[in-house]
Amino acid sequence: MDITIKSYLRFCEEVQKKMFRTIIALLVCLVTAIVIGIFQILALDVTTIGNIVQDPNVVDLAKYQGALLFGELIFPYTFALNGVYAPIAALGVAGFIAGLLSKSGVRMLFVSIIALALFFVGYAALTVGAAFTQAELTALASNMVIDLGVSFALLFIPGIIGASLTAEEY
Repeated sequence: MDITIKSYLRFCEEVQKKMFRTIIALLVCLVTAIVIGIFQILALDVTTIGNIVQDPNVVDLAKYQGALLFGELIFPYTFALNGVYAPIAALGVAGFIAGLLSKSGVRMLFVSIIALALFFVGYAALTVGAAFTQAELTALASNMVIDLGVSFALLFIPGIIGASLTAEEY
């Protein structure tokens, strides 16, 4: 009986360690894509951000800038056709760094799906509004299937490369 309790506790420790690595990779992926997006996609600098923060309409300005940022992060294919490549770089770098931290392709699959879902919901909430329905989300997603697929690939493929570089099991 004592052996089973020890093995169970060891199993719980391993699961906790893996979940921690996945959550940290997700957070780093989100932060990296957003920070690159703020400075490269939106072309904001520190003084402009300071002016936005001091503006009396800070919430409206932040919503507008957030909608632009999330819009470019989930429409990388459309923007690339128009000569804007910063979303590709932001998603690729974010996926690669998250892959380095995750050390696993399976974890990167979950990180990529969750990050893409958060970008999509952020875009929908900032453009449609917080009172959107499932039908509206489904219609929005069905109109942008190619862009969502490209966004997922831009997170997942560099993430797999980063994960394979730091994998613990060979």
